[in-house]
Amino acid sequence: MTTPLMTVEDLSISFKIEDRWCRAVNGISFDILPNETLCIVGESGCGKSITAMSLMKLLPDTAQLGGKITFDGQDILSMKEKELEGIRGSRIAMIFQEPMTSLNPVLTVGEQIAEPLVLHKGMTWSDARREARNLLDLVRIPDAEQRLGQYPHELSGGMRQRVMIAIGLACRPEILIADEPTTALDVTIQAQVLALLDDIRKEQGLSIVMITHDLGVVANVADRVAVMYAGDLVETAPVADLFTAPSHPYTQALLKTVPRADEAFELLPIEGQVPPIQLMPEGCRFAPRCLEAHDACEVAPELSPGPHAVRCWAREERV
Repeated sequence: MTTPLMTVEDLSISFKIEDRWCRAVNGISFDILPNETLCIVGESGCGKSITAMSLMKLLPDTAQLGGKITFDGQDILSMKEKELEGIRGSRIAMIFQEPMTSLNPVLTVGEQIAEPLVLHKGMTWSDARREARNLLDLVRIPDAEQRLGQYPHELSGGMRQRVMIAIGLACRPEILIADEPTTALDVTIQAQVLALLDDIRKEQGLSIVMITHDLGVVANVADRVAVMYAGDLVETAPVADLFTAPSHPYTQALLKTVPRADEAFELLPIEGQVPPIQLMPEGCRFAPRCLEAHDACEVAPELSPGPHAVRCWAREERV
């Protein structure tokens, strides 16, 4: 049995809205294994990004967190800010969704890549700058020496994303969290960035947690997939199992929204939308949009055990 790098147990995230605490993430549990890519998928508003941010305890103080996130024998959620500084950017790193708003516009690319090396590795600025150049080579940015002195606005979207990857990899983390890393990129650059991340994962033996709504991305890069809906984890499975035998009605509906070139295929949208957190239904949160909902769905189902786990009353018929 492979020992997980990180274990998330019964994680809940709530926000106060009109004097009432509302759950945006509803008691989810999953593991992050060594040298794997775990994709967390679902529509916008399903809780993917705040789940990712909770892994480094990056959510604002206005959020109420419950459960446990264990990394190297310590609970991330109970750690003090000073303790977390030794982990963030060093052992666990994150690539944020939009590099133009994540990069500092008044610092050069070289300064931003070098900074975590100075803070976490104790390098001098001159040594850190040399390592920053090596990192730009690693993420395949041409003319690396010249790019070190440029500012984010002088780079293309694809190059800015590569800079974000370089910053994330600077201290050789054990876990790299990528939140929608290809959303703003065209298809060609997207494919290059995904291939780059996969190559680096294999070369450095790190684990990647990728947040995405793009099932095409999932098919190309994932080892395992966790499907979220309205704050619930509704299905987890190895990637091949998820695509060949999707078991939750939400997963099945998501797959029907993806174009396929191998056969005549009718695209079917999912009617309705993810409810706001203050209006979550009782019982199964997907029931109001589910074509297979019945009386039992008025009570929330549990996630079934095993490598292909499903949160659905009809799971016995599907797994």
